[in-house]
Amino acid sequence: MIASKNLKRQIIIELIALLFLILATIYSVIAIKKSEANKISSVDGFVSVIDDTQMDKMVAKSDGEGLNGNGTIYTITNNNEKAKKYKIIIIPSVHNVKILENVKISVDDIYIYNLKELERNNGGYIIIDSILNAGYTKTYLIKAWYDKTTSEDIEKKDIEFEYRIVSSD
Repeated sequence: MIASKNLKRQIIIELIALLFLILATIYSVIAIKKSEANKISSVDGFVSVIDDTQMDKMVAKSDGEGLNGNGTIYTITNNNEKAKKYKIIIIPSVHNVKILENVKISVDDIYIYNLKELERNNGGYIIIDSILNAGYTKTYLIKAWYDKTTSEDIEKKDIEFEYRIVSSD
């Protein structure tokens, strides 16, 4: 009888421990997936966080439609002890000139650029060239779309972008 009570108690404890282990594993998987969605990097005292989970697929749009779409949220923090200059460079996954001539880029819904007209640097295109004071954070909203006049064969090419920060001091 006593052995039976101890056995039941041990089984209950082991089931609770197993349930806890399963819940911890599920939480870890969810945390890892969320961490992958936000890309975090640190370069020369700058910490950048990129969230491109809401970025719209590249399709032909008017500039107004492009500005109304979803984009990438790029957050940069200056952890240096003084203000520093920086550049944010966008690198397309496609390097075909005919395709890139049709790409439009918007920063904070204010500026609209034709990608090929931007200055080149580090294998990409400079979309932001600025300065950030020590300890400050700046967030940008970056959107991309094909020009409304883009042909259907080019529009079928989905482009992904890599973002890099370069200290310009």
